Amino acid sequence: MSVMLLEHMRDELIGSGAVRNTPEFCRAWLGRSEGYIRTLRNHGTGPSVETLAICAHKLGHYADRLRGSGKCDHAAMAAQFDRLKSLCDQAIARQAEAVWRDPERMSA
Repeated sequence: MSVMLLEHMRDELIGSGAVRNTPEFCRAWLGRSEGYIRTLRNHGTGPSVETLAICAHKLGHYADRLRGSGKCDHAAMAAQFDRLKSLCDQAIARQAEAVWRDPERMSA
């Protein structure tokens, strides 16, 4: 997986006002250093399952809090966070399946 998912999420969160820039997204939403996306791009790798799980959990947490606020303008942001969480969950599932389908890694 490429960094495109992280860049998409970052762009959506910036657009919604939840973050201001890439370094803030990397630190606050991924639990990584401010250069995490740049490092992934330079190495040609994708985000770790741990990073995706951290982001998915935080998105889900704040989606629930926004939904519980009772403010209608928060409902749209909660739906956006739910959608982004789903993208993280799908990426985690793809990476997990790649591991258990790899015969060298899962042989007895």
